[in-house]
Amino acid sequence: MYFWKIEKLKDDIASGRLNEKDRFIYALIYVVLGAVVVEVMMLMPIENGNIWDLANSVGNVLIVLLGTVFAFKANGSSSGEDFLGKYFSIGFVMAIRFLIYAVPLLVMLFVYYFYAFAEEEDIPTNYIDVIPFLLWYAALYWRMYVHIKQVSS
Repeated sequence: MYFWKIEKLKDDIASGRLNEKDRFIYALIYVVLGAVVVEVMMLMPIENGNIWDLANSVGNVLIVLLGTVFAFKANGSSSGEDFLGKYFSIGFVMAIRFLIYAVPLLVMLFVYYFYAFAEEEDIPTNYIDVIPFLLWYAALYWRMYVHIKQVSS
């Protein structure tokens, strides 16, 4: 199992060395981590939602929907082979790698809030909370698309 080495993972996929058990493990970890993230987010209710909260939710759903559709097409659509194996295994490694890019975004957001708002002030969601993270998420799916296309060619 690879957590970082996308080229080795792609080589294993292209040469048929990624067996059903490996696919299952990638899918299981991917789905469980996704469920954990959703549950953690559900524990933080939005008291004073606004248009940016809605934009964030709609953007996230659209990125997943369109990213998955484009990844399926990159795999050859209906004539492609083992889409889910590629989607979940490449998606897992790319998500691990993209966490590196999320850290500076979170630090910048923390610094912004620390200096821009008083400590006890209720801070509404705004474009600074939403746009960088939607772009990060879209870039993650774009890289998944690129790697799936390379393996499927």
